[in-house]
Amino acid sequence: MVLRQTGRPGERGRHSHTYISPFDVAAQRWRHPDFEYDDGVVPEVPVKAKEGFHIFDLAPPFVSPSQIVLPAHDPFGWPHGDAYTPLLKARTPLISTRAIIPGFKLDRLHQALSMSEFRVMVKLALHPAVWDFREQYGIYNRQAYWRAEAKGERMRRSDLMTIDVIVTYVQPPDFKLKYHAISIKHGSYLPTDEQLSREERERAAMAERGWTWELIRGDAISMTEFGNLRLVLIFAREQNLPSLYVAAQEFAPIVIRSSSRGSLDAVMERVSRTMCIGLDEAYHRFAASVAYGFLQLDHNYELDTDLRLHLVRSGWRTRATAKARSGA
Repeated sequence: MVLRQTGRPGERGRHSHTYISPFDVAAQRWRHPDFEYDDGVVPEVPVKAKEGFHIFDLAPPFVSPSQIVLPAHDPFGWPHGDAYTPLLKARTPLISTRAIIPGFKLDRLHQALSMSEFRVMVKLALHPAVWDFREQYGIYNRQAYWRAEAKGERMRRSDLMTIDVIVTYVQPPDFKLKYHAISIKHGSYLPTDEQLSREERERAAMAERGWTWELIRGDAISMTEFGNLRLVLIFAREQNLPSLYVAAQEFAPIVIRSSSRGSLDAVMERVSRTMCIGLDEAYHRFAASVAYGFLQLDHNYELDTDLRLHLVRSGWRTRATAKARSGA
């Protein structure tokens, strides 16, 4: 048995002993005779660089432009907005794993078929770059479609591929509408050969359209961020966020300049008194400010009405919101 003394040499009252197995000692001291060791050198593990476009890399600071108008249909005939119907819907018997998310920028209910999809869609719903997202989007073989149409039959399921989410987004500096596909998987997803083949088919189908594709695991959105965004969804409940765009533009600079002393409730009360609006209206504008990028939450901290409000207060954001308020 080997005893290791802990504590500083010569220091009294802080000595303890830890048992170390002879096998542990031998393992630490043994060196392979044919291998050259570099003592004190820590090997570098190369970090695999991200490949392709990732929708959540479009992080603020930037503000959603107010002039964006979605076309009635995308280039492949699927409608935008409330006219769109997903191919698969969340059903009541499976509500424990499925959920419905209200769309605030467009008046439509989004169907999440799993909790992983729910987490990703909540973030999409409040992302300033995202103007529409359509779940369970169909990719089909046109020849098979016209054959079925000519026969008056439904297409075979094997001729139809569904994409979990198609996002319609904009980004600086041109803010042109672009399309991005997302395959959403659970956090412990380890693809089989068949699933990898499916991923490649989806990626190839999107590339053929000139669209991008990525896979997102549900746990890519932390539980803190997910909880914060769900609270913002509650603030925005039954509100028409597009109608609050200008109000949010005026509201955000006052929040940024306001003291963060006290809780979120205290901040909203101070701002509501300054703007001569009710507390509920202040929370509605707060939700719109987050959704359109006028305010950016710091998701390192929990958001709650009883807790302090933590915002990302970048110099760019302060200048941009002040400029928006002044009308310059």
